[in-house]
Amino acid sequence: MANRSMTSHLAGHEAARGETPPDVRFIRVPSIAERKLGADYVAPIRLDPRVLDQMQSTIRTLETKYAEALSAQISMLQLLVEPSAKGDSEARSRLYSLSHDMRGLAGTFGFPLVGRFADSLCRYIENCHEEDWRDGSVLRFHVDAIRDAVDNPGTDPAITMETLNALERLIAATRGNRKMAG
Repeated sequence: MANRSMTSHLAGHEAARGETPPDVRFIRVPSIAERKLGADYVAPIRLDPRVLDQMQSTIRTLETKYAEALSAQISMLQLLVEPSAKGDSEARSRLYSLSHDMRGLAGTFGFPLVGRFADSLCRYIENCHEEDWRDGSVLRFHVDAIRDAVDNPGTDPAITMETLNALERLIAATRGNRKMAG
C-alpha cells in the first residue's frame, strides 16, 4: 500500500510539472512456500499480537454469557425432544438449529465436549427418517450427554469418547433394526 501511495504521489508531481509519469509495474515474487507447495497455497493470516490478546479477552468475557445461553438452549432441547418425536416439524427444525449452533460455538467458548455431542446429534438429525424421529431415544440420549457435558466439565476424556462411541453404536443399531423390519 505504501508503494502504491508513493507511486500515485510521484505520478501526481510529474503530471503537475507537465511530465509524463513513468510506466510503473508491480512484480509479485512468489514466496518460498508457494514455490514448494504450488499455486493453490494460501499463506496464513498474521495478526498483531495485541489484536490476538484483545480477541482472547473478548472471548473470555463472552464465555460467561455463553454458558448462561447454553444452559437455556439445553433446556429448550430437552423440551423439544417430545414434540419432535410426535411429528412437530417446527420443533424438529428448532432442535436441529439449536444443536447446530452448539456444534459451531461451544468449542470456541470453552465447551468442546458439548460441541462434539452436538455434532453427533446434528449428523444424526441430518440422516433421520420418520421412524427415527418417532422413537426419540437417540435424541434424548444426545441431549442428556450434552447436559452432562455442561454439568460435569471435568469428565475424563476416555469416558466422553466411550459415550460418543456408544451413541454411534446406538444409532447404527437403531438403523439396523429399522432395515431389518423393512
